[in-house]
Amino acid sequence: MGPRFRRRRKKRRVIRFLFITLFVVLLVPLSYAGYLYTKASEVTDNAQVSLDRGKKSDKREETVNPKKDNFSMLFVGIDSREGKAKGALSDALIVATFNKTDETLTMLSIPRDSYVNIPGYGMDKITHAHLRGGMELTVQTTEELLDIPVDYVVRGNFQAFKTAINELGGVKIDIEDQYVVDQIAKETNGKVVLNTGDQKLNGEEALAFARTRKADSDFKRGERQMQIIQSSINKMKSFSSVSKYDDLLDSLEGNFSLNLSFNEVLSYVPYITSIKEVNKLQLEGYDYQPGSTYYLQLDEQQLNEVRTQLKKELGFEEGTDS
Repeated sequence: MGPRFRRRRKKRRVIRFLFITLFVVLLVPLSYAGYLYTKASEVTDNAQVSLDRGKKSDKREETVNPKKDNFSMLFVGIDSREGKAKGALSDALIVATFNKTDETLTMLSIPRDSYVNIPGYGMDKITHAHLRGGMELTVQTTEELLDIPVDYVVRGNFQAFKTAINELGGVKIDIEDQYVVDQIAKETNGKVVLNTGDQKLNGEEALAFARTRKADSDFKRGERQMQIIQSSINKMKSFSSVSKYDDLLDSLEGNFSLNLSFNEVLSYVPYITSIKEVNKLQLEGYDYQPGSTYYLQLDEQQLNEVRTQLKKELGFEEGTDS
């Protein structure tokens, strides 16, 4: 066996090694990405909840097109654990409108005690809409209240919230008031101890921060919830690791519901992560207690102003579709 033949064999071994290396480098991530895609699709399919109206809101002439239309989404946080959504109160209601032209997100927090008309039940606290009719009735009530279409709805419980925050690696929050810190420590029996100022909260800490209202009011709690959502979106913009996605999907399964398909979710991700401006609104009102039950009577003038602003963000003019 001559030197030339040995050199050719060595060259072939080098080429084969490089080919195998390239195969591993390219195929393994693609295979894992394919696995994650399939798993995410399955989890999303399992979480699907169809509304009686179908995909299109009755307040739209045509179904929303994810590639070109502004759209709205209702986030419903429910007071339940272990996937038991039936008969649960809505602990958080946030309507988000996404304006693709301006690349803006406008969030509206609806206090849970807001005195509204619940279709088929009359005037009551908006939190009771989910108790009586789940996502279906919550969407109907919200659409009637704000006079805008609710295109999509996402519902999650405490476990889904904590898991999402943890898998994002926590969220950065600026806590200004010492009495909020003190109240959270009191409510959690010292399990969650925070500080004032900028800090990173894990899932359990963020949940305690988002849920407390004894420290101040439902209005302030709404502000805290929107603060966490905004911080989460900021984190998502730089969240590039895929190593945690598998655990995230496993943990979320059974703890959230939505009426979006997996392809619709994917089509919105690039837009959500490209948001340039976040606006935060909150419905206002005054105490109303005609009997033994407390309500928040909404300020009609401010409510009409909010309706107008949300319609503008969706590209609506009075009586027309986007």
